[in-house]
Amino acid sequence: MDMTREDILDKKLDALRREVLAAGYDSLIYNDFQSALPMLRKTELYSIFKEMPKAWLCHAHFEASFDPDFSLDLAFASDDVYISPDQGEFGWKIAYRQAFEGCTAPAGWTRLKDAAAARPELRAQIKRSIITTLEDISPRIWPRFEEIFIILRNINCYRPHLIKVFTKAFEDMAAEGIQGVDYRFICQDIFDEDGHHYSPEETMAVYFEIEKEVRRKYPWFTIRFVYSSYKGFDREAIAREIAFAKRLSDAFPGRIAGFDMVGCEDCGRDLNYYGQLLTGAPVPIIMHAGESVDPANHNLEQALELGLPRIGHGLNLYRYPAALEEFRKRGVMLEVCPLSNQLLGYTPDLRLHPAKDYIRKGLNVTINSDDCGVFGASYLTDDLLAAYLNWNLSLPEMKRCLINSLSVADKAALNQFSLMWDEFLTAIR
Repeated sequence: MDMTREDILDKKLDALRREVLAAGYDSLIYNDFQSALPMLRKTELYSIFKEMPKAWLCHAHFEASFDPDFSLDLAFASDDVYISPDQGEFGWKIAYRQAFEGCTAPAGWTRLKDAAAARPELRAQIKRSIITTLEDISPRIWPRFEEIFIILRNINCYRPHLIKVFTKAFEDMAAEGIQGVDYRFICQDIFDEDGHHYSPEETMAVYFEIEKEVRRKYPWFTIRFVYSSYKGFDREAIAREIAFAKRLSDAFPGRIAGFDMVGCEDCGRDLNYYGQLLTGAPVPIIMHAGESVDPANHNLEQALELGLPRIGHGLNLYRYPAALEEFRKRGVMLEVCPLSNQLLGYTPDLRLHPAKDYIRKGLNVTINSDDCGVFGASYLTDDLLAAYLNWNLSLPEMKRCLINSLSVADKAALNQFSLMWDEFLTAIR
């Protein structure tokens, strides 16, 4: 039987994979993929994966999915960014002066540009602070991780800064072959040059204006939001948050994909605590669950009882064979995030990540990047390559995960993917 173009590429990719794994970096690829990336990015295999159409990015956090170097370059070049010592998890905080009353930084804060002139190592120190590596795994990994989000919001909520950062982010995503993204999103009001703080609706409108500009070059690129709150909140607070998600959904039809709760799963409340709030919600519930290796964590079983259609991570589903089979029957989407799971200490050896078995058992698996900006990763290429190298996937299996992601989109997105995939096969020889 004649080989198809896909068969030929599958065979080529497998040969390139064996070549990469034989080059002496296999231990890093398995146990510290982030450190292997500088080497991998020089390979033909990486170049092909970078060109591969990525379909839909179903799981990414808005506050951590951008180019951190570009954002820091803007901050260090500005006359309006200030730094305060002796605050927060890292001993300092940075913010635009427009965030403060009267657009004036408090006493004790120093212009970041001046501080950097006096301390040439400051930029590298701040960059290191906002990038999570395996060196950061400790009992305080989650407090440290959450502090990074606060730092990034303090500079990315300034409207001129935000527009530049996310115009670049959206363009880079589209150039990487990502057709659309469902952002986990905690609505932080943005502020402008005069210190005016925008309403939630005004804030959302800014994001969609950026998308509109990016669509001039990439007309198919689409952003949506999964409004997110915190797992530690009580029922009353979550009821208000769900109502707020409905308010945004009414204001922006088709742009609010659902509601989620984020944060350290083993530190928060289990899903059953919220019960009918989730089953009777006026917006779809798309929930982080199973981001844990704690045997006492039963959120995935509870998610099944609540009838949730999409799960962020689903890492510990292997503990519950009956639930796993029911997930398969129902077609519940699993938004797996391999690099995130390694860098936060859940899967030290990526070869042992259970998602490889979920894929082969026919579950509805998608591959995602979670917080690429703070992991030093690409928007999706790096996570796809991590899965390919560590899980010994075939090209058809990779493609199936990509097509799975398009179940959140419309038929036009699937048609666009088919066109892009055909062009990809034609271009790769």
